[in-house]
Amino acid sequence: MFLGGFLFVLGMRAAKWVNNRNYSFVVSSFINTKIHAKHINKTGFVATGMIYNMLFNNAVPTGSQLQTIISERGFSTLLAAYSNSTFHFSQKFTLNAGINAQIFTLNKHYTLEPRLGIRYKLGASQSLSLAYGLHSRLERLNYYFIKNRRFGSGFINNNLDFTKSHHLVIGYDISFSEFTHLKAEMYYQHLFNVPVFADSSFSIINQQNDWFFNEKLQNSGSGKNYGTDITFEKYLSRGFYYMFTTSVFSSKYRGGDHILRDTRYNRNFAINLLLGKEWQSGNHKQKIFSLNARFCYQGGEHYTPVDIKASNDAQLAVFDGKRAYSGQFSPAFTCHFTATYKINKRASVHEIAIKIINATNYKEFSAFLYNHQTYKVDEVRDALMLPNLSYKIEF
Repeated sequence: MFLGGFLFVLGMRAAKWVNNRNYSFVVSSFINTKIHAKHINKTGFVATGMIYNMLFNNAVPTGSQLQTIISERGFSTLLAAYSNSTFHFSQKFTLNAGINAQIFTLNKHYTLEPRLGIRYKLGASQSLSLAYGLHSRLERLNYYFIKNRRFGSGFINNNLDFTKSHHLVIGYDISFSEFTHLKAEMYYQHLFNVPVFADSSFSIINQQNDWFFNEKLQNSGSGKNYGTDITFEKYLSRGFYYMFTTSVFSSKYRGGDHILRDTRYNRNFAINLLLGKEWQSGNHKQKIFSLNARFCYQGGEHYTPVDIKASNDAQLAVFDGKRAYSGQFSPAFTCHFTATYKINKRASVHEIAIKIINATNYKEFSAFLYNHQTYKVDEVRDALMLPNLSYKIEF
């Protein structure tokens, strides 16, 4: 896999230059072993190699000399090994237990992650489940190579540890018939070792695509997510299917200042409806016309309010970090639509499809930008409706 690109940006107050090339390859293997009739084990490893060549320069304000934030090339590896056993103690009771281990060769940090899951059948159509797992992740590779002379001459985040989280899930499943199924889950997630800035509301939890921050990160942040997910699904029968999902949740975090706040993604609720209908025709039912739609209604993302006075002084959008993510956008409603016509022939399949992404033309938040004519900060929103017509032949 190759990830790379060039970026050169000139704005009213800043100039930026990015030359980012990343190559990744993955080698994996596993062995399935039936130890006896009630015990099956899967053991394996995954090695991810990362070749990188990164150059990130930034200048604030425009006209000043470009400062190098990252300039590094090399190779590193994420090594993982795992073992998982499934025990069928009876027709009703199943237990899954395992462990996952990872080591990042760049800074020698490692993790040991236990996993445990229990499933108990209440009858032919119902079951209860309970699962726990410790999970971890690396951050974006460029974060480990940031340089800032205020913190010394070396890589200020080279010793960054894994972000980790405890996951706990309780679930209930019931099948009302051959074609209808209900699943309900309650979950709790505790995040720790989260990278943050000292004495700041910043947390990597809320980070999106800012390649140019150059502060020193420390693994002292935390967060928590909890909520309930409900899914009701009707499988395809008589040419009709649908799936309804709803989520009610809360998402909080603590940055380097240890204050509990909403995360950017604390939308509080999300409701989705996916449905479709197909009609078959032809002597052998080889022609299929189908209509599909997805509707989504969810709470708005949280955002950090703008400091009006500081923005007017600087003539750019300046955010009030003390009120981080205390604002919330209005709920959003979106719809996606697809119509397809498929002809199954003896040696080929022909399909023509019309897809419309964002059929409701919802305007997604893009940025807060300072308006030099009105001396105010404007909320910029963009609507991107994507119609697509395609024709496909499969042999």
